[in-house]
Amino acid sequence: MTTTTTNSNTGNENRVISYHKIRRAVGLIGMLLPFSLWLLNTIINESGILYNTFWITFSDTYEPADNLKDSISHFYYATVGELFTGALCAVSLFLFCYRGYDKPKSGKYHFVPGDNFMCNFAAAMALLVVIFPTSSEPITDNFRAFVSSEFTGYIHYGAAVLFFLSLSVISFVNFRRTKDPKKFGKMKSHPIYKNCALIMVACMVALLVIFVISGKDASITWPDDYNITFWLETVMLIAFGVSWVVKGEIDQQVMNTNYFGNGVEESKENK
Repeated sequence: MTTTTTNSNTGNENRVISYHKIRRAVGLIGMLLPFSLWLLNTIINESGILYNTFWITFSDTYEPADNLKDSISHFYYATVGELFTGALCAVSLFLFCYRGYDKPKSGKYHFVPGDNFMCNFAAAMALLVVIFPTSSEPITDNFRAFVSSEFTGYIHYGAAVLFFLSLSVISFVNFRRTKDPKKFGKMKSHPIYKNCALIMVACMVALLVIFVISGKDASITWPDDYNITFWLETVMLIAFGVSWVVKGEIDQQVMNTNYFGNGVEESKENK
């Protein structure tokens, strides 16, 4: 039987609703970003709209390269660079505005900071990812007319790693906290947050392994040939997005059904 829940914070309903909307907005932006970048870049390139001098004038003829880039960050240099930076800035803004719950004084993982600190940290890392673009080999369809330095690229990579690590911690720890520390991880929706966090960490480990082995052997080209970095980043963003939309109670707010079990304690039979 499907159950529905009523949020206990009825005295401050406007604030609760805004938190739900922020969570859903952050999650949806994360999930849709990689596919939106790929689709829009393909439409622009295949339509030849940039060949028309009515829109833009180049010193040389613009010749688009592959529609799908090596990584999500490489879309910064493509025709959809504004979408990439705008989406990350929007996520950063939402994270800065999000407050959530304070750090508990006891219980499992009580040493992990509260929602406010973790979200502010993730927001700052997202901004660094935007401010310091990824470095790259020469790009044939570099719409920005430059490629950042190797040092700037290191800042970008470091910020991206910390961004996803902080999101993993938020999903694994912060989202599974309850008012009663003893019920940490025992709600029906908590396994979703845990699995999303583990998926993000697993993808980061896979990216690290690929980076190491491809750096030692220049003949290894399959990661670039199959855009492995892009797809692993996409999986991470989907996991991140699922975690946030579930926390935003998208099932209850949009479908009017408590499908994911938010606010419902897991029964003893299912433990």
